[in-house]
Amino acid sequence: MDDRTTNVPVLLALFRPGTRLDAVLAGLRAQGVPDHATDIVSPLPLSGLVHGVSVQTPLYLITIFAGVIGIGVGLFFAVGTAVMYPLMTGGKPIVSWPIVGIISYETMMLLAIVATFLVVVRRIRRGHRRGVGYDPRIDDGMVGLSIVLADVAMRPSSLRALLEEAGAENIVLKDERV
Repeated sequence: MDDRTTNVPVLLALFRPGTRLDAVLAGLRAQGVPDHATDIVSPLPLSGLVHGVSVQTPLYLITIFAGVIGIGVGLFFAVGTAVMYPLMTGGKPIVSWPIVGIISYETMMLLAIVATFLVVVRRIRRGHRRGVGYDPRIDDGMVGLSIVLADVAMRPSSLRALLEEAGAENIVLKDERV
């Protein structure tokens, strides 16, 4: 077991799908809860349910960007090798474009897969490090609002009352190990 792990109190409120969370987040901000202490956990995209919440860059954009860089790396290796180490070929082109295409494709796929994997691992680790609460009912469609109480000056009872007023169906206080 790691000596640096601690128990962080996390308040997790579950809402029905389709619940507007703007008012809930505005109420939490008005009560002094900082934005970095709250996380919304949902199995589906939250478009239209939350406005003004920072959204992470979509994973497909990171994959496309890494693929484009991979194409550049493949061109560098295929064409760069031919330019740096010239060979006499008897009139044949030293840079064969079908081979360059294959090498570029392979490096594009390699960098896209590796970058996607690293970004996913980083997001998962950051979520666990921040103490984001989780409940299995979130996989069934519920939307979770997780509040890390280590960063909040309020008592859990006042937060619980605010969340119940907003329509939370279930509120659980957990000690997450981080």
